[in-house]
Amino acid sequence: MPRVTIHLGIHDRTQPMISKATPLGALATEALVYSGAICISGPASAMRTLADAVVEAAALAEAYDADPDVFNERERAELGDPGEGP
Repeated sequence: MPRVTIHLGIHDRTQPMISKATPLGALATEALVYSGAICISGPASAMRTLADAVVEAAALAEAYDADPDVFNERERAELGDPGEGP
């Protein structure tokens, strides 16, 4: 599967919207998020899954920035890697 990287800047304007469903359900309502020229769209469940992953990734980045050594030790422990020994 191809990989696309979207780099968001701190000053990029982000705007949530929806595309309204068509009568008789021919097209479902889609959730939309615009950030600059980028539009991310999908059904509500997919957007919630993406939002959860974004929140988790942000928390990981903040934890690493706060203390890289502790972060790396925690990751090694979760993977069962003993790391550097005495």
